[in-house]
Amino acid sequence: MTEDPGRDRSGSRPGAVAPAVAAVSAVLISPYAWWAVGRPPFSAVATAAVVLPGLAAAGVAGVARARAGGRHDRPAPAPAGMARWAVLAALAAAWQLAAYLQHPRHDHPTLSSLTNAALDSHAARAAAFVAWLAVTVTLVWR
Repeated sequence: MTEDPGRDRSGSRPGAVAPAVAAVSAVLISPYAWWAVGRPPFSAVATAAVVLPGLAAAGVAGVARARAGGRHDRPAPAPAGMARWAVLAALAAAWQLAAYLQHPRHDHPTLSSLTNAALDSHAARAAAFVAWLAVTVTLVWR
C-alpha cells in the first residue's frame, strides 16, 4: 500500500473536519438558524443575524487553517479554471438582469424569484442558512 503524502496515518487529511464533527456542528447551529430566518426580512436584526455568524464561521475556519499550517503547498488556481467561473458568473448576472427587465415576471423569473419559491418554508430557509455557513467554512478552509 502506498502512502498519500497529503494524508496522515489515520487516512484523513491534516486538519480536515470529520463528518461527525460537521454533523454535530450543524445540529448545534440549527436552533440559531431557525431563529435567524424568522427575523423580519431586510431588518437590521435579520442582517446582523446572518452576517455576524458568517463572519464568525470564516474567522474560525481561518484560525483553524492557520493552526493546521495552512496550505501553502497548493498551486495557484489555473487561469482557465478561473475563466470558466467568471463566464458562469457573467451568464448568471446577464440572465438575472434580462429577466428583471422583462415583464410579466411569471414568464421571466429572476434567480431571486426562483430561490424564493424554493425557500418558501421556514425549514428550507433554516437548512439553507446552515448550508451557507458550511460553504463559508469550506471556502475559507480551502
